[in-house]
Amino acid sequence: MLFQSATDEKILVASVVTQQQYLFDQNLDAGMTILWNTGPTAHFVFDNQKINVEKNCITFLTEFHKVKTLVFDELNVIQFNRDFYCVEKHDHETGCKGILFYSTTDIPKLIIPKEKQKQFTALWDVFLLEMEEKDLLKIDMLRALLKRFLIICLRIYKTQSNNIPADDSSIAIVREFNYLVEVHFRELTQVKEYAILLHKSPKTIANTFKKFIDKTPLQLINERRMREARHLLKYTEWSIQEIATELNFADPQAFSHFFKKRSKQSPSNYRNALAQ
Repeated sequence: MLFQSATDEKILVASVVTQQQYLFDQNLDAGMTILWNTGPTAHFVFDNQKINVEKNCITFLTEFHKVKTLVFDELNVIQFNRDFYCVEKHDHETGCKGILFYSTTDIPKLIIPKEKQKQFTALWDVFLLEMEEKDLLKIDMLRALLKRFLIICLRIYKTQSNNIPADDSSIAIVREFNYLVEVHFRELTQVKEYAILLHKSPKTIANTFKKFIDKTPLQLINERRMREARHLLKYTEWSIQEIATELNFADPQAFSHFFKKRSKQSPSNYRNALAQ
């Protein structure tokens, strides 16, 4: 079921079965997506990253994730755009740039503990009932239910993840950097460029990364550019020149050197191997 306000605030709340995989044929450009696997173990591939999602496991995705494969029996899906719920209008942790969506690690996921499963099921049922309401209070109720859902998820995620430090102000820098890279990785390729946007020095950002995660800021930028390069080589017919330009390399040779250094093969050889 989809709710859309007159001011383009959107939220989708639906139970999806395997025959409805066509719903994910496009990228998740609606905004934020929550996938709650209610069936047997599912197998997902996003941006060439394979993840297994057990029953009662929840994953959190952004509009920047590219869907490659979804193999599942049943999913509960929540999708909402930034107009409906976003960090600029709501709390910083459960908002769009919070831990659940822009983690310092890979795609965040959590397992609903057995003692919490009835709570999640009840909340889901209320969600579905509210989606059928017609009055003017509907949007406020849906937003409140979404926030409650995210807060409960956040509490569980914090107990299950070893990558959330107590220093929220510092880790916020990492999450914001992560978010900015997703938005700007094509045109901004240096840490100093992101430092300007964050109003921090490159050294401060580097030290924060060193404290909390095992990657440098530059590694994060380059990994994102590399993922996009693989995607373009695999799913488009763009020339090497066009891909190099798209990813802000000075020339095809610079792009080829970048790609070969990280994959041990040239862009052309990578593309040719995919075709075999």
